[in-house]
Amino acid sequence: MSRRFPWVLASVPWSDQTCFTRGTWHGKPLFSHNIADRSVLATERQLKAMGKRPGQDPCAFLYFRCRKAGKLVFANLYLIEKAKPKRPMTPARWESHRKMMAARRTCRACGETGWAELPKAHRTCEACLYTAGLDPGSYLHDYLVGEPTLTPEDHAALAA
Repeated sequence: MSRRFPWVLASVPWSDQTCFTRGTWHGKPLFSHNIADRSVLATERQLKAMGKRPGQDPCAFLYFRCRKAGKLVFANLYLIEKAKPKRPMTPARWESHRKMMAARRTCRACGETGWAELPKAHRTCEACLYTAGLDPGSYLHDYLVGEPTLTPEDHAALAA
């Protein structure tokens, strides 16, 4: 039985020595788990933990099998020496982030801002969905028991 990515002794661009790889993928060296040199290469998350950002195209790839999904996952590897420092969050960037998150929590029907992000499909709060009439397949039917105490007109009058 042959391997999908067999071992290959190849030269790599960041070193003058040859090292074991799993061949190439998209024209760049491919490494498996615990094979890439951690003092030279890092993933985006590892760079972020170091306070850096990639700043260049990936120079290699890392692959591993995700047991939960049952498929191969490929991650980009970057040279640590070419990584740039992370950009700091300025007060203006924080303000734009706050506005963006508030827009995700604001109901499009009544305009109220809640504490949780509303569903992307309709961005409507549960009260407005109930007032407008629920779809037959809506998950809110599981939580509604008995007859509503307010008519849609009474509910709209309360919201105004």
